[in-house]
Amino acid sequence: MAVFDPNRKRNARGEQRQQELLHAAATVFARLGYHETTTNAIAAEAGVSPATLYQFFPNKDAIASALTASYAREMADAERALDPEFSLDFHEAIHALLDLCMRYNREKPEFHTLVLNAPLSDDARHEKHQLGQVFVDFIAERLHRAQPNLSRAERTHHAQIALLIFRGILDELTTATRTTRPRLQQAMHDAVLRYLEPLLPTSKRNKN
Repeated sequence: MAVFDPNRKRNARGEQRQQELLHAAATVFARLGYHETTTNAIAAEAGVSPATLYQFFPNKDAIASALTASYAREMADAERALDPEFSLDFHEAIHALLDLCMRYNREKPEFHTLVLNAPLSDDARHEKHQLGQVFVDFIAERLHRAQPNLSRAERTHHAQIALLIFRGILDELTTATRTTRPRLQQAMHDAVLRYLEPLLPTSKRNKN
């Protein structure tokens, strides 16, 4: 059996094969969940032998960590690119952030599964933390622009609470049926905005 070598340099073909393996792993994790997934199942999905897979990843946990880190970076980049000119008002910006995050997790359900169940590497945990920080920074900056009197500590604290609210409802959203999902998505918007709105000046609160 081939032995994984973390210091092995890979050419473009090797990088492409690694991405193909991660793509196959995503499909299997989404279908079976973390615990039921095996490296044999991933190799079969990718159309390679287990020996080939072990040239790139030493075990299932390494695959899960690589995939989680990649997703976290991708999602963080998408959040950073959202409304860079601050053209949206407070409510529009928060709606856009929540919609982006819910859509990403809906399209890649294996991401949430791995975050919850996989024993992640230090790198993957760091990327996960960075993703949460981007979410917090986005809301904190919008709070600052809407209510400059809030201190940095206050707006960061409230943005962190908004993140906790999001994550709590996201647990339910990932298992929601097509029928129940719209109500949960609306509940997500309502819960986060109703928490944040009292912090805004009266003139900037939603009148609807």
